[in-house]
Amino acid sequence: MRSCIYQNDLIIDFEQVATTGYVGLGFSPSGGMGGADIALGWIDNSGFVHFHDRFAEGNTQPMIDDSQDYDLLGGYQNDSHTVLRFSRPWVSCDDQHDVQLTVRDTSRVIWAYHDEDPADENSVQYHSHRGTKSMFLKEPKIETLKGQGIDYWDVLNPNISLPETLDTIYWCKMVKIPALKKKNQIVGAVPIIQEGNWKYVHHMLLYECHSATDSEEVFGKFVQAKGAQCHTANMPPSWSQCNVPIAAWAVGSEGGFYPDHVGLPLGEEHGGSNYFLLETHYDNPTMDKGVVDSSGIRVYHTDNLREHDAGLLTLGHNVLPQHIIPPGQEFTTVGHCSAECTQTMLPETGINVFQGMLHTHLLGSKVIVRQIRDGKELPTILKDDHYDFNYQEARQIRPEWKVLPGDILMTECLYNSTDKSTATYGGLATQDEMCLSYLVYYPKTNLGGCLSSPSFGSIIYAMGIQELYPMKKMQNPLADIPDLEEKLLAKMLDNGTYDGQPIFLGYMFKPVIAKKPERLANQSLFDIVMDPTTWTDTFVKSFQDVAMYSTHDLKCFNLQNKHIEGIQPTVKYPQFEVYEAPMPTCNTEVQPGDVAIKPTGPHAYTSTSTTSTATQTIVTTITKTSFAKIVTTSRVFVNGTTSTYTTTTSKDDMNV
Repeated sequence: MRSCIYQNDLIIDFEQVATTGYVGLGFSPSGGMGGADIALGWIDNSGFVHFHDRFAEGNTQPMIDDSQDYDLLGGYQNDSHTVLRFSRPWVSCDDQHDVQLTVRDTSRVIWAYHDEDPADENSVQYHSHRGTKSMFLKEPKIETLKGQGIDYWDVLNPNISLPETLDTIYWCKMVKIPALKKKNQIVGAVPIIQEGNWKYVHHMLLYECHSATDSEEVFGKFVQAKGAQCHTANMPPSWSQCNVPIAAWAVGSEGGFYPDHVGLPLGEEHGGSNYFLLETHYDNPTMDKGVVDSSGIRVYHTDNLREHDAGLLTLGHNVLPQHIIPPGQEFTTVGHCSAECTQTMLPETGINVFQGMLHTHLLGSKVIVRQIRDGKELPTILKDDHYDFNYQEARQIRPEWKVLPGDILMTECLYNSTDKSTATYGGLATQDEMCLSYLVYYPKTNLGGCLSSPSFGSIIYAMGIQELYPMKKMQNPLADIPDLEEKLLAKMLDNGTYDGQPIFLGYMFKPVIAKKPERLANQSLFDIVMDPTTWTDTFVKSFQDVAMYSTHDLKCFNLQNKHIEGIQPTVKYPQFEVYEAPMPTCNTEVQPGDVAIKPTGPHAYTSTSTTSTATQTIVTTITKTSFAKIVTTSRVFVNGTTSTYTTTTSKDDMNV
């Protein structure tokens, strides 16, 4: 599929479909048939193009929509392939059956085709081939590298053998930057997928690693090892300090490059990092045997330094067990970055954000970064109302987004846990949850991140605990444990595994034992949270207020992961005037060149006329179709003025 923007429309080339039957493409809220907005068409044996705007209410035949908002621009078929070209408004006036497309949200595109044509428009057979794909429809195209002195560094997996008993696995590999004679900047990254393994490599992330102590001592010993399964007992706890993604790739992405005036510094002595962690998500649903992979990411860098060093800023909810998602609910959490933090750490002229990435785990459905200035919320720059965990892709921000000292930044996440019967804790594993946003900006500052979470006291109060038994200090399972790390390293070098306890932050609540009230006496906080009977509708409502509006513990920290002195350690939900985005105007105009092609032979003419009384527009279209090209002439009469549009499309240009 190819797409491009034409005036207020999205033009779609559904090309090179290997069938002589019907083809369909749609936009779906969830990636399935239910609620999908679908364009479906086929070309019969006489050369007639059948094409309809349809909708689906479930896994049944899509029905023809009363409001036909897709416009056929062209189509033809040879002995083996079918090509359709059509357009649709970004925002149509059909709010009943159309999916309205937006600039910044993830779009879930579904497709299907069948080997045979339907007998008629009401007899569309169940598809023999189908799929779904998430994408950003309006993401700017990748900019090519310019200038001399561009080099690259390949960060690859060392021939990882996929387990034959697991359908999904996350693999982490520690790497060190190449030896550099002088300062270099990262300027882009693209995927390197091993030939034949496209269907197994789902997504990859490359993280900077920063340690508050000696990074060589903490990370260096692991470079020689093949790696370990991420976020399990086999992953060294110190690797959790690799938490700022500088490159991301997901299925369908081509990678990306920074603007010409910005680069991300390499090396600790230049404000960057010496160590990086490559995380690769492998997907093997059929558990194929003998799959070995060496895919990775190619990192482009240059010593021809650009004007600005880029920085990475982590925002959102601190990754702690206080981040609790009740079961069976839609639930919202928030992470704050206070005005005091940005006032202290950002330069007087502010920072310019040119790239952003949103991150939750499996339950996340919506994410938004709010910007508050002088008591007013500013227009939203970074959000996704259709977040897809399996499509973690950095978003280019054009024009660049200005953040000033004193601005409040709030990362807000909506979760859907309706399919879960127990609560979910914040944590590192895929089954745990996060609520984070990552901003890539310039000029670089010493601000590494700004996170918050409800205080421990707020959680105790929210759970109805009136008194606790005396307890020892809660231990963080991610604390540096040298003996454990040495054992894990030895196992990696032997290509073995370490049979330890999984890293689960929720276990930090096990030593917290309630004394009062009597109904909770002698139960641990962990067990109270995990008890499904805890989460009544009334209780969830009160807990939602605590998660959102109680006092949060704030962590405003530098690049060495140390809290910045002088910053208040707590923050409250700010009072502000909510920004109301203007409602998009739906598009009813007939675009010049919109045609319905109905060829009846190798050289055929068709003529169609469309009248729109609302716009007093008459479009008369004459189309000549030959084997080599399609020529469309449209005469548009608007309020007494006639304009003529002629387009020629070579079938060779349509790549069949």
